[in-house]
Amino acid sequence: MCKAFERYQVKENRETEAKSVPKVWAVGGGKGGIGKSTVSVFLAFWLARMGKRTILMDVDLGGANLHTLMGIKSPPQTLNDFVTRKIGSLEDICIDTEVNNLRLISGASEILSLANPQFAQKVKIIQSIFRLNADYVVLDLGAGTSFNVLDFFLVAHKRIVVLTPEPTSIQNAYGFVRNAVYRRLSRLSNRNPSLQALVKIAMDTRNELKVQTIKELFQIIQELSGKDVMEPLQKEIGEIQPAVITNMVENPVDKNIGRIIQVVAEKYLMIHPTYLGGIVYDKQIHETISEMVPLTRLDQSSEALACAYEIVVKLLQDQ
Repeated sequence: MCKAFERYQVKENRETEAKSVPKVWAVGGGKGGIGKSTVSVFLAFWLARMGKRTILMDVDLGGANLHTLMGIKSPPQTLNDFVTRKIGSLEDICIDTEVNNLRLISGASEILSLANPQFAQKVKIIQSIFRLNADYVVLDLGAGTSFNVLDFFLVAHKRIVVLTPEPTSIQNAYGFVRNAVYRRLSRLSNRNPSLQALVKIAMDTRNELKVQTIKELFQIIQELSGKDVMEPLQKEIGEIQPAVITNMVENPVDKNIGRIIQVVAEKYLMIHPTYLGGIVYDKQIHETISEMVPLTRLDQSSEALACAYEIVVKLLQDQ
């Protein structure tokens, strides 16, 4: 299964070089309640307002609700129609929104089985994302750190992690990034059973080898398999580079709380996250969602919306 996924990635990289494909931004995090979907909407909204042909896609396969934030009560077609082959193209399930240049692909919450799609279904979805007729695709990922969530996160061009100033959210965000790193290592080592077993052991924080950091894991890999094996793995992991956003900021101190992830990830995971800043708490957002009004109609004077604009500008500059 992992070998097939690696072959797909090689093929997709070659296709990417041969033709123009959309830039994919994946928005993930720890558990629910961090405003990840709201952030996804804001990012897609500003991309569209900047003239980019944008698709906002709900990849929360077990509890899709992005259409609700867009003011759509009952989507005419969803991801389920594509996966079950009722509709042959992902492009054909895109729904126009009231924002110019912005379309929506609704998730498939009505079919619980899609919370754990088969491997072939997941690959089919990922392949089709890169064939969409758009400049940008913003993926709103499901909560948690399942392999499906992490795989969508890892194939994106921009890997965005959202957290709030709450201590549990910070811990969950770090756990999300850590699991993404180990998921990538596991896939990279799938052709080497002994190496993959070592990675699996290291994933347990209470492992018998007492490996606590990626640096320590790489040292063991080098001792057992040599630099020729270790160095390519280290290079691949270094390219993950997640971008961190702190959401629901209520005071100036909280605005920089995401830097904790940056510091800890550099120390323990040997990756270098970028910190994009914070989005302030805005009670208008809750009121808008409660009234089933599209979030894209939020008052343009909203400070939260202004923060999101600054973040999109930073992401576009770092391409």
